[in-house]
Amino acid sequence: MTKFFYRANEGDTVFSLSKKFSIPPVKIIKLNMLKKEIQAGDLLYLQTENVSTKKYTVQPFDTLESVSKKLAVDKQKIISLNGVEYLFYGLIIEI
Repeated sequence: MTKFFYRANEGDTVFSLSKKFSIPPVKIIKLNMLKKEIQAGDLLYLQTENVSTKKYTVQPFDTLESVSKKLAVDKQKIISLNGVEYLFYGLIIEI
């Protein structure tokens, strides 16, 4: 696991950082106890996994059920690994 701090730049969002560092947005929110969107200058604590978990970027019209079937992963595992109850386009999830 790699742990580091990141100073937010103008235009950074939780979702842009999620894509940039391949970290689920929910994890960024939880690690930093965010209650609102990040702003330029905010210092964020981030962790990336070095384990062999796979990342998947949710595509248009993907659902928990369709991703579960497509990747042969239990729906509950997707929920517990990512802390989400539903998927939306662009979300990066761990499998």
